[in-house]
Amino acid sequence: MSRAAIYIRTDPGAKLPSGQDQTAACEAYAADNGHEVVARYEDLEAPGTLLYHKPALKEAINNIKEEEDWEVLIVARPGCISDDESALHELVHKLSLYGNRLEGPGRAWEESLAAMKAYRRAMAGR
Repeated sequence: MSRAAIYIRTDPGAKLPSGQDQTAACEAYAADNGHEVVARYEDLEAPGTLLYHKPALKEAINNIKEEEDWEVLIVARPGCISDDESALHELVHKLSLYGNRLEGPGRAWEESLAAMKAYRRAMAGR
């Protein structure tokens, strides 16, 4: 059983699912995939772009660098991390460096990792 954290972000424009809907989706995903939820991070009404403007996400990133309490960060869908593709790939890269994963019903880790690598290759080719 992997130790996991759940990350919830709601946005001022209500484009994302409600916090309750995200929590339910993440908890169901954790149960279905054998993850023990040991931490929860919530950025309610948070803007969507930069990673470090979200205090709870910043705390989660610090955890993977220092505490190492969990291996998997579960989100309802990738857009719950950021509206910006570059920021999302930055988080996936950080997680991969520390041996952590980003998973959820919206996208498997392998898909996130492949998308991040393709994005980095495309940016390097500019």
